[in-house]
Amino acid sequence: MERRTQYFEKMEVWQLAVGLIKAVYLQAAGLPRSETYCLGDQLRRSAVSVALNIAEGRSSDSDAEFRRFLGISLKSLIEVVAAARLCEELKLLDAARLESLYALCDRLEAKLRTFRRKLSRRKTKQ
Repeated sequence: MERRTQYFEKMEVWQLAVGLIKAVYLQAAGLPRSETYCLGDQLRRSAVSVALNIAEGRSSDSDAEFRRFLGISLKSLIEVVAAARLCEELKLLDAARLESLYALCDRLEAKLRTFRRKLSRRKTKQ
């Protein structure tokens, strides 16, 4: 039996968020064992939160509620960046290794902010 694709899975922001999860898991795997359950765990949980809040928000009954979930996704994304920066500052991960992660975060942040703005405008037009 074929699984039905959920609408959120077709959304570009959700697909980018899944890409972020994959990138974060790769980076976290390079952390020293002593950081597996501290910064590594925080990086992974924050990245997963981005995607899960997009999915949950998509099921909202209103644009305002969906915007709120996208806002939570943005906050989780900033948490990913902050945790990655801490890893860089503490010399736990090399800045060059984090380059593509930061680029993905920048792209996803721009898409999430644009999406939230579009939802705001749609509200005022209705």
